[in-house]
Amino acid sequence: MMENKRKPLVRRLAEEILPRVGGGIFLEWRGKERLVAEGIDGLLEYGHTRITVKGGSEKLGIFGNKLEMRYLSETCIVIEGKIVKVCYLPEEV
Repeated sequence: MMENKRKPLVRRLAEEILPRVGGGIFLEWRGKERLVAEGIDGLLEYGHTRITVKGGSEKLGIFGNKLEMRYLSETCIVIEGKIVKVCYLPEEV
């Protein structure tokens, strides 16, 4: 219980709500050039100007310059670089 109080409210809500609604990708910005995406289940594309991940039925594109994957697990990715745009992508992309 004490550990739960230390987590930010948004993170606690995401952990409680997202599993009930079928998942989703939770994004967290850390500074100007670092993005954490949790709730992913696959890396579809990796390059210095575009990284594409999927989470359930959603595809997320991260666009920019000098993008680097700093961490990757089964459910999380940490990206650093000059991030210009982040958006959900249509199924056919």
